[in-house]
Amino acid sequence: MKAAFFLKNKVFITAVFGLLAFFSLNNADAQQQYNLNALEQLKRSVSFLMSGEYSNAIESCNQLIRLDPNSTVNYILRARAYYEIGEYDLAINDCNQVTRLDRNNTAAYNIRANCYRQKGELSKAINEWQIVLRINPNLEEARINLEIARSSQEN
Repeated sequence: MKAAFFLKNKVFITAVFGLLAFFSLNNADAQQQYNLNALEQLKRSVSFLMSGEYSNAIESCNQLIRLDPNSTVNYILRARAYYEIGEYDLAINDCNQVTRLDRNNTAAYNIRANCYRQKGELSKAINEWQIVLRINPNLEEARINLEIARSSQEN
């Protein structure tokens, strides 16, 4: 179930590749080379993540974070890699950083909710999914996960 959470998340993948396209099309000349290097590093991070090379993805994201510590995408990608290897507290820390930078980042709340669920902290997971649905009521995955967590909590 854990791996399916991310593999089925086409919205996440689409958003990442949309950001890649945005960065490649909206560079000022003075920063174009810097941004192209960051873009290539971001592509590597996504590739490592999607191929299950989580240690490489984490290292690649570390490099991106050193380049741009205010980019939420870098933390989201690393949080996802941490989640996949069971480093839930590290993933939660990255999600906390994302929500400090962007209070409406549903990916951060969703990853954090799944971490809490894996840690057996269902009330925290439920709270996170409720936040996701307040931000975007149309995220069906969050709604389903919320219902499952609530029914598990009742048993």
